[in-house]
Amino acid sequence: MKPITITVSGEPQSQDRRTRKCRTRTGKSFSGTYLLPETRRWREAILAAARRHPDFPRDPWQGPVRVSIEAFFERPRYMQAKKFGDGAVRKNSKPDADNLVKAVLDALTPPRPKRVTTKEQRAVLRKGYMWEDDGQVHLGPVDRWYAAREAGPGVIITIERIAEDA
Repeated sequence: MKPITITVSGEPQSQDRRTRKCRTRTGKSFSGTYLLPETRRWREAILAAARRHPDFPRDPWQGPVRVSIEAFFERPRYMQAKKFGDGAVRKNSKPDADNLVKAVLDALTPPRPKRVTTKEQRAVLRKGYMWEDDGQVHLGPVDRWYAAREAGPGVIITIERIAEDA
């Protein structure tokens, strides 16, 4: 099976979860995590681009999958000088590659149901996603670049099924 290549334009966002300490009316305290709005929008953009691809699977893939990611970030002003050239330049600063990967994988993995549901209900919830669980994913290369002068920021995600040895 040929690989699926998904291109998403926009500044790549890392999977950044924030923790907030809350108190109930009785004074009991607890902490909860939440997604930043820009991270949520980025994940929605990835899933929407994937679903537009003509080879997007009707049912989530089962078995091993390889994912490789190339993230392109906006060039900082100091890199507009001619000495940096016109092509892409490797990025060696934040966000970390593992946090970029988390955002991509979480976008393409179905959410876990909050309540125990039947097998049929879980099957309906999983439709429209790439794979059943991100534990199936074998990571290929993850590269971070500053975009070429004529190109804008974005991410290129390549996904392929791995043939299982019999």
